[in-house]
Amino acid sequence: MFLQPVISLPVDVYTPERKAEFMLNNAITPEEYTTAVEQVRKLGLDPESIPHVRMPTK
Repeated sequence: MFLQPVISLPVDVYTPERKAEFMLNNAITPEEYTTAVEQVRKLGLDPESIPHVRMPTK
C-alpha cells in the first residue's frame, strides 16, 4: 500500500448577497433579469441593495 500526497483546496462559501449579485449580473435578457430579481427577493434581500449592473425591464 502506497501513501499518496493530498492537496487541500480552499472551499468558496458564498453569502446570500454574493449569490444575489451573481444572479443579477448573469441575466442576459430583461426576462431573465426580472426572474433574477424575483429570486433575490425570495432570498429575503432587496435587489436594489445588491451592487450589480441594472438592466431595464419591460
